[in-house]
Amino acid sequence: MLALEEKYEKDVEFIIADVTNPEGNRVAAEYEVYSIPAVFILDGKGQILHSEVGVQPLEKLDSYISRALGGK
Repeated sequence: MLALEEKYEKDVEFIIADVTNPEGNRVAAEYEVYSIPAVFILDGKGQILHSEVGVQPLEKLDSYISRALGGK
């Protein structure tokens, strides 16, 4: 994930929620996360554009992020 954070650092905010602490648990509950890892790609208004459960290849996540940014 670090490679994607570096690639999109100017355009994307990455949030990693640790479900073992109260704040992470709150985020997981808000997005109804029942399995981890879970990935959500949101637009600027907080609407879910895409979600995946389970380990995903970086190439796949990169593709989802690129599409969400309009092909940047």
